Amino acid sequence: MAITSIKRDWVPAPSIIRILSTSTLAQVGAAGYLTAQAANIEALNNGTFEWDVSDFVLVYASDGWGFYSVLPDFTGLTAFSFTTAVTGPTVVGDFASFNSTSGNLIDSGYSPSDATKTKVVMAGSAVVVNHIAKFVDTAGTIDDTAGAAINSGNIQAGLSGTAGTLISYPATLTSGSLILAGVANSANVNVTLSNASHAQASVYSIPDGGQATSNILTSNSATTQTIATGNLAMTVGYLQQSAVNGLTALAGGAQAGTALTRQINRVTTVATAADSVQLPAAIAGRVVTVINAAAANAMAVFPQTGEIINALAANASISVAANKVITFYCAVNGTWNSQLTA
Repeated sequence: MAITSIKRDWVPAPSIIRILSTSTLAQVGAAGYLTAQAANIEALNNGTFEWDVSDFVLVYASDGWGFYSVLPDFTGLTAFSFTTAVTGPTVVGDFASFNSTSGNLIDSGYSPSDATKTKVVMAGSAVVVNHIAKFVDTAGTIDDTAGAAINSGNIQAGLSGTAGTLISYPATLTSGSLILAGVANSANVNVTLSNASHAQASVYSIPDGGQATSNILTSNSATTQTIATGNLAMTVGYLQQSAVNGLTALAGGAQAGTALTRQINRVTTVATAADSVQLPAAIAGRVVTVINAAAANAMAVFPQTGEIINALAANASISVAANKVITFYCAVNGTWNSQLTA
């Protein structure tokens, strides 16, 4: 397996070197081929063969022909990999694609979206129709494999007049999903679901309404929770009210007594008779219970300035004996009516 003929076409560079060889094309392109054939080349050339880095080598080997260039150190040959034809017409800046298994190139009209960019983004694997593509590395590879897809701005589902929903599935198969969907409003207004400031991580669960369509109880005020229509009913459990224990009535007694800030207020210290506490503002619908848990002394319960308890004069207090419980009801703003335990 050797070179049997070597000739140079004597023309200005680059020259074509024509070689006949009993070697295969793979052997011709192997590292160190010219070094291994040095003796044969020198014998055929009747002396040292003078190579030039610009030489273009045409080799007819035992299994076909091929074009090669010479390595800079003249130890071997490097095969050229090029097409036999380019199918036209072509457009400057378009990508070339193979048109046949023989290596023909064609301009299929694939052009970059921005010719000033130098990086071509490739898919990392086979992708699925309608899946969201995301970058999977910093080199710009895109894919639709599972994982977080992040947008530092807004994410929008649908368009005005075109419905869109956000759907979240649980980890368990065929177990339904959570859908966030917009419905038509009576005017062109947006409905925003947002959180108030929290001091801890929190999880809120939507209870089962027990039927296909249910409503969630919400407030129509930033401070007071209001049910504008209908009733609030509990079929099991308890309505747990706000409560406070261990209050101390204001010594000496005055209308601006110890403030009652809960629905159930237990006063445990009444140091002297007529030490006082003060009700909150009388707002229709409010109910406040006051417990005098002192051992012996009665205490005075005052309304807010200008308000009334029962048929008493404005600002007048009502006395609650030790170990008695009194409940105040407000049916009209500014007036309390009370019920005292026996």
